[in-house]
Amino acid sequence: MVNTTIRGTSRDELLAKISGAHRSMREAIGALPAERWDEKLPAGWTLKEMVGHLAHWESTVPAFVDSLRTGTPQEVALLVADDGGGDVDEQNARAAAEARGRSRDEVLRRWDDAHAEMLEVARTLSDAELEDVSFMQKFEGESYGHYPNHYADLSAAIKDKDDLLAVVQMSWTPFRLAIGAIGLPSLEEKTWTGWTYKDLVAHAAAWEDRAASRLRTLRESAARTYPGVDDTDEFNAAVVERTRGRHARDVIGELDAAHARIVEEIGKLTPEQIHAKDDWVISVVAGNTYGHYADHLDEIFVSVPKRPAELLGKMREGWRPFRRALNRLGLSALSDTTPSGWTYKAMVSHVANWMEKLAGEMPNRLAGRRGPFPDVDAENAREAEASTSRSAHEVIERMHAAYKGVVELVTALPADRDIDFLAVRLVVGETYGHFVEHGAEIEAALPRTAADYVERIDKVWKPFRAAIRERGRAGLGEPTSSGWTYKDLVAHVVGWMEQIVREIQTKEFRTGWTSETIQEFNDRSVRTHELVGPEAMVDELDTVYRRLIEILRGLGGGDVDEKIASSLPHYTYLHWEEHFAELGIPL
Repeated sequence: MVNTTIRGTSRDELLAKISGAHRSMREAIGALPAERWDEKLPAGWTLKEMVGHLAHWESTVPAFVDSLRTGTPQEVALLVADDGGGDVDEQNARAAAEARGRSRDEVLRRWDDAHAEMLEVARTLSDAELEDVSFMQKFEGESYGHYPNHYADLSAAIKDKDDLLAVVQMSWTPFRLAIGAIGLPSLEEKTWTGWTYKDLVAHAAAWEDRAASRLRTLRESAARTYPGVDDTDEFNAAVVERTRGRHARDVIGELDAAHARIVEEIGKLTPEQIHAKDDWVISVVAGNTYGHYADHLDEIFVSVPKRPAELLGKMREGWRPFRRALNRLGLSALSDTTPSGWTYKAMVSHVANWMEKLAGEMPNRLAGRRGPFPDVDAENAREAEASTSRSAHEVIERMHAAYKGVVELVTALPADRDIDFLAVRLVVGETYGHFVEHGAEIEAALPRTAADYVERIDKVWKPFRAAIRERGRAGLGEPTSSGWTYKDLVAHVVGWMEQIVREIQTKEFRTGWTSETIQEFNDRSVRTHELVGPEAMVDELDTVYRRLIEILRGLGGGDVDEKIASSLPHYTYLHWEEHFAELGIPL
């Protein structure tokens, strides 16, 4: 008696193998231009016929499994399933003929449907069936074990760098957006393999970067050998080790840089180089890009938000640090130029614009389709130009309103229903995934050292102090638009500067401010200066300012302590900017 029991494969392992292999093949084929579909491949059939062949054999799995479960002969089961039966050659010929009579979209749809049905059957397998070689060989033979038989045909259909880039980018987009959808904080969490998502990102980046180097070696030296990695496990372990302790944003930046590098290298290859040495280039690119993305996509998707509440949580998680960094930057600095070459006002306008457009595209995405692609460059250029005539207050308020609109849109979705990933990736791309993209620009402008803070404080102090000077002694007694006098405003500013001086000197930083305690502090600052004359009030303002600058300069080099950095901006330059409108200072 033959023993058909094998080491058990878990249901999740089987589903991951089937899905990963299919995803890689499906996205690669789907990315190829329409004209490739009717060209003859090395196997003698066209790409369309090959896809019809793959679809046919996957479609036989449900009937085969049913025959094993019921004891029905396979031939009878196939006939009942309306597959026609017959030997392998007959079935292949029939599948190819049927594909020839269908459109490209129809053939792909049939494959997608057959694959979905096969996965559904796989989900129903019992533990005993998962250990039965008859079941497992069928699933392997019609999916992840079958696809490699057609890799040569797929490689032949990839004619040049444009085809290869299309295949890579088709898979890169969902992979990269899925990583973004997890959110920066969650990249520190562990995947089912035991490493973190941050490790996974670094791992993908390292292999892409190495592949780019191998392509460059081929292109520049025409060498006959292109060294790979001697020990894959050792390479992966080294990547994980050097990733430990790094910020997730930096690791994602490394992935984006590695991908840009391999895209650049592919773009320099000739058709002859792509197909040399039995399609060596395609093999290297597939193994380190689209094939590799497919291997990890299920692992990543576990942590992708699927319900509105989950998505809202990720949005807030990304919004808070982005908004906090902008707050610390201040309104005056929004007119400065970013490392990318536009102003911070233009950047904020750009972020707001894409959030505003989300509502118009959302119905398409919820229905599983995409609307017309916007002209991204034209939109960005228009926003950059329009931002020059907007005040800093206007662009910030617009961004707040745009974000609020997205929150309301997502909140209105059915709470108990999964959101189509096309819709999820839209929200991610225009909110927290986008915030991360521009976070580095903002971080680059934030003061860090004592000298940085002195420079930023002085920059905002000058127009503030000039506006006070312009009012003169008599003018300080006049009411502001907020209802208090300009002298009260100065007293209030003095109070907060004295507070930060006191906190820095004593190293005791007050936290837990509320609207009530802030108001009490403001009232007390005004009361204690009621009998102080206008000239003495201005002298006190200048004195506490000089004391503050002196203390900051005495802090020495290096980054300022985070406790100081968390309080100082709010007690000084950010606070003064709040009063610019009352003082007639444009922003």
